[in-house]
Order: sequence, then structure tokens, then C-alpha cells
Amino acid sequence: MPTTLTMKPRQIAALLVLAFLFGGSSAEVAVQTSRAVARARAEHRVGSVGDLVAFQVLGGDGQVIARPRLIAPVGRTAHLVLRDPLDPETVQLTLHVEAAREASGDILLDYALKVPGRSVSASGKVSVTPGVERALALGDGVVTATLLTLPVPSAAFDAYLEAEGVRGPPPHAI
Repeated sequence: MPTTLTMKPRQIAALLVLAFLFGGSSAEVAVQTSRAVARARAEHRVGSVGDLVAFQVLGGDGQVIARPRLIAPVGRTAHLVLRDPLDPETVQLTLHVEAAREASGDILLDYALKVPGRSVSASGKVSVTPGVERALALGDGVVTATLLTLPVPSAAFDAYLEAEGVRGPPPHAI
């Protein structure tokens, strides 16, 4: 003789609520995971942070005067002031840079560079190809600069940091 299982209305309601909660929570986990993956992909997209702008300023004799480097965030002007470490009131170099990506992949830099000790003041706009050094004559032409740009983050930026001897945080021991 077959047995029938009878449930009270309260038990049926509790079963439905539990099914809804477990089903709803797994759907919420799927939605949250999808959002987290999308955020991670956006954060690691090449150039999503901005562009490394590295100048090497050289005197007439070829001696390096300064090597200012900064990351110009997308859509904002970056400012750098280098001071004399022995006399913090003395400004050795100022650099203001705004970087914009062109449709071609090149980077349009609007820059203003001043080296007060050498009476150098130069500004302008220049289009550069990421990863390709470009020479610039500054001021009266006695002082020159080499300019390099790289998207951040990117494999080229990681290689640049490695070549410069900059390392990330040490790996965690397991």
C-alpha cells in the first residue's frame, strides 16, 4: 500500500521560502561575481590608469640634469616639483603634463617644463608614440630632453620598471 506524504501549509511555506532564499542567494552570487570580474578587467586594461611620462633632461655637455618621471592620469593634469634635498626652498625643476590618447594610439602631451637653475622654460604640445623615445630641444636649444611615454598598466610599463630596478612587493610566503 503506497504511503502518501502530507505536509501542513506551514511546512510548504517554509520549504518555498528556503528554496527561494537558496535560489536567490546563488543568483546574487552570480551577479556579484560577474560585476567583480568586469571591474578587474577594467582595472587591468592597458592604459586604464594613465600614462608614464619620463623625461631625461640633458645639459649642453650631455650631462643628465634631471630625470623626472610621473604618471599622468587620464583626463587630468599631473604636476611634479623637484626640490634641492639640501635646501627644500630651492626648486630645481617643475613639470606639468596633461596626456590624451589620440585615435591613432599615439599620446598627445601638453607639457610645461622649467629648470630655474639653468634658466630653461619650455612648453608645448607634442604627439608621441608609446614606447618610442623622442628628442626635444628645450629653451634656447642648449638643454635637450628625451621623452618616453608608456601606458599604465601594460607589459611595456612592467618591463620599464624591471629595467629601472624597481620591484613590486615581495611575494608572500605560504
